[in-house]
Amino acid sequence: MQTRSAGAQVNQIVPEIVRIGVANARIQSRIFSSRVKYLNEAGQKCFVDLEECARNMVQMHYKDNADAVLEASLGFFDSFYTSFVGQNGLLEDPPWVEFMNERRTRFEFGSEQKGRALLRHLRGCGWRTQRAEPSSAESTILTE
Repeated sequence: MQTRSAGAQVNQIVPEIVRIGVANARIQSRIFSSRVKYLNEAGQKCFVDLEECARNMVQMHYKDNADAVLEASLGFFDSFYTSFVGQNGLLEDPPWVEFMNERRTRFEFGSEQKGRALLRHLRGCGWRTQRAEPSSAESTILTE
């Protein structure tokens, strides 16, 4: 269920879910500056292109910021706006990190701690994720 517009905006409703630690699924130990390499549950080698994610984030969230659009189109990913590559729900069950690549790859973790480790590695390479809005069930708990 995915549609692409002429501007390469990605509107995928259902993310590709990779349950880290289940079967063969794992993140490779080293995160490269522009890629996260991982094995999916079937053991296939895959990667997330972080520059693609940053371009998609700018197109979806900062499209009215001319500087961010220009920086992303020129391949500059070191400013505040062009360093975001996805979102996280580390307080959800299960904790997750979702990238804004075409497949909307979502890593689900057995613990919040493992998700935070991924975020630390991403930050070390200059990338960020934004905290997702709480799920409706969590919102209900927070407002009661």
